[in-house]
Amino acid sequence: MRPRIRRVGAIDIADGLAARTIQVKVRYTDFTTLTRQYTVEDPVESADDIYTIACSILRRTKLVERPLRLIGLGVSGLGPPGTQLTLPL
Repeated sequence: MRPRIRRVGAIDIADGLAARTIQVKVRYTDFTTLTRQYTVEDPVESADDIYTIACSILRRTKLVERPLRLIGLGVSGLGPPGTQLTLPL
């Protein structure tokens, strides 16, 4: 899954975009399909962050407890990356 996430992340970063929602879709051998998503407060722009959130979704919802036919990843809520505020000292 990590190589696919790097491609999704690279496309978004190249366009100067960050994602607020990460979506994981799984299809089991009996063709049952489930989709789960997670929306973050601050947009994520790195492939590593997208990967971490996707793995967290899979773990938390226990989607990989039986054989899979397909696993997919999507991002949405695209917009400009969050900016870090600097405080005067």
